[in-house]
Amino acid sequence: FGYDPATARRLTDEALEKVNMTDAADRRIAAYSKGMRQRIKLAQANAHRPDILILDEPLNGQDPMARAEILDLFRQMASEGQHIIISSHILHEVDLISDRVLILNQGYVMADGDIRSVRTEMDTHPLQILIRCDKATLLASSALQFDHVVEIKMHEDRQGVLISTRDAEAFYGILNRIVLEHDINVESVTAADEDVFAVYRYLVSEEGDSP
Repeated sequence: FGYDPATARRLTDEALEKVNMTDAADRRIAAYSKGMRQRIKLAQANAHRPDILILDEPLNGQDPMARAEILDLFRQMASEGQHIIISSHILHEVDLISDRVLILNQGYVMADGDIRSVRTEMDTHPLQILIRCDKATLLASSALQFDHVVEIKMHEDRQGVLISTRDAEAFYGILNRIVLEHDINVESVTAADEDVFAVYRYLVSEEGDSP
């Protein structure tokens, strides 16, 4: 890339430090583990500070700690203005770092955008919301009266309820009212299928049902 030797060395050192490979910098790459090779490839790709970084399965071969470190690195790089395009089959990790997703199946684009917007547009699949609280049965009976609530399932420990709704925004509004009216202590409220894996599964099943 036309850098003078001193600049090239400095950028090399910075790239190695970013992926925690400084201690192994003088070892032959042939002696690296698979995970270490993945990290050195990431350092090589990023050493010249490209505006756009395209990575294919960058977390392959990494142990859980290394995965967490690399995900944090991606967030840092993005905060510094770098654009990172990642191809991955590990969908829950895509959820952790992506602000936009492109879902492909058999070479066709099935969805494009931020995952919440994509999920909201899927009218044929009501959104599932898991609520853990101290009065799950009362919450379930109170929510059942609303037309946009289409299904309610109790968690096996009776401390949670899974509610399917066609209008998540309306449901979150009434949820506040139910909680206040019945003095319900809520531990957590989680969209149970507002993630890349659920969206992909729904899209693929719909595609399979098409004539």
